[in-house]
Amino acid sequence: MAAKKGRFRGARHAPKRLESDILELCGSISKDPGMLRPKCAGNCRKCHFDKTFASLGKLERFRGNAAALNKMGEKGSDDIFKATAVAMSLHAAGSIPYLTSARIAGEIIPFAVRGRMGNDKLIAIQHYNDPKLRLMLYSGFARKKGLHIYSFEDEVVCSDIPNMPADYLYDTFWESPYEFPDDGLSCGHDIEGILVIRIKSLNEEIRICKNCAKDVSTIQYLVSRQIANDPTDDLEVFVEHKYSKDGAIGKDPITGDILKQYIFNKLNDRTLIALVLREKLSDLKKHGSATYIIGSENFGSDLNGFLEKLNGTELEKKALRAFLDGRIISLVISSHRATEALGNLWDEYYRDILASISTDDIAANMGDVSRMNPSQMITNADTLFISKDVVSRLPEFPRAGIVTRNTDKFAKAAKVGGWALLKKEVESTNVKDHRSRSIARAFILSVSAGEAVGKFSAEEEDFAKYLKPFVDNVIIAEGEKYRDAMNTLLTASGSGESV
Repeated sequence: MAAKKGRFRGARHAPKRLESDILELCGSISKDPGMLRPKCAGNCRKCHFDKTFASLGKLERFRGNAAALNKMGEKGSDDIFKATAVAMSLHAAGSIPYLTSARIAGEIIPFAVRGRMGNDKLIAIQHYNDPKLRLMLYSGFARKKGLHIYSFEDEVVCSDIPNMPADYLYDTFWESPYEFPDDGLSCGHDIEGILVIRIKSLNEEIRICKNCAKDVSTIQYLVSRQIANDPTDDLEVFVEHKYSKDGAIGKDPITGDILKQYIFNKLNDRTLIALVLREKLSDLKKHGSATYIIGSENFGSDLNGFLEKLNGTELEKKALRAFLDGRIISLVISSHRATEALGNLWDEYYRDILASISTDDIAANMGDVSRMNPSQMITNADTLFISKDVVSRLPEFPRAGIVTRNTDKFAKAAKVGGWALLKKEVESTNVKDHRSRSIARAFILSVSAGEAVGKFSAEEEDFAKYLKPFVDNVIIAEGEKYRDAMNTLLTASGSGESV
């Protein structure tokens, strides 16, 4: 796309360095006006530029005559001819007393006003060494003739058909913030969601995965230094994905209003990929069957295959299986972490997930845990469920003494959650009497496999070892046998309590 015409500002004295740069460039044009002629990369029967560059010969006899050349810059309708005359006039004059300026794409561009032509042509000829600004010299003519003009490095290339030079492709793409292996056009990643820009005339593709995608519009770079009635006619844009029921690679073309938004940077590489993937995921949910995807691997509706590929705890996988089995829910994650799968579902389905490994009542009583860590909440729900199940099979002791209450609490913690839950109970229980402390230590010895918790006296340690066999029996006892084992332990401890 050619640069837009900008707002012009009043004249000011020309800084010597800028004046020198403009005069030096105008000198090069004066010596060889043919340098302005685009190189041919097309198949025109007759070059559309022949007439213009043949007429430039008229300027030869006025070389060195600034006034005459300036008048030549006021005659006729050929902007390239007039702009060349102005460049030769400035060089012949040897100085530029005053400059004006225009703001183009946010940048202030100074230039000298001469002749009768659009200020964009004056800017183009006086800044011809800028690949973007020099395009304005050819813009009207190229569009009128239906040409494609490409500007890069020190070259301008013209074609009657879309025919992007390879050097142009790399020169413009390398202006983008992407740095791919071997200075190539692909990030090299094979993951779910890849933006592809295909250059048809070169049979080349730029490939950017969703993890590498940045908040820029790559297509803007590709069209930034060309003129054509449709700068995208040589480009095909699509997003590759596997968001399909059968796992086949899908290619969603970007066209119409979405393409326009992408060209004008209302959508960038990152948001464009996200938009397509979001729409395809929504389509998956309407298919009437679940689809599971990890990265670029599509498992279709194979829940077992999906779960086997996940890395996580048995409880995390158990929760995912219990929740997903029988539900028409499509799940797409980028890694093999079970925590990512749970995280994707958590905001919308946290209560159903908790209920699937416990009960509806337990899930409801846990309240709104949508902002809590899913794995921890699943562990809590599982513990509550096991605790409820274990406790329901044991007798209750409504009139228990302090030693009995502590012992019952330690026993149920060991039954429900093993060492992890027992450790929490021991640490949270303020046990002060000698017998309860010895019983607590006996439970630790029975369950912990030697891990130490708290400090116990030598006497408490010896007593705990004596009580450990009685504690072992309490932990494994069920129903009324639990009452009997508890009474035996209380008697052995000398507490004087019974149930």
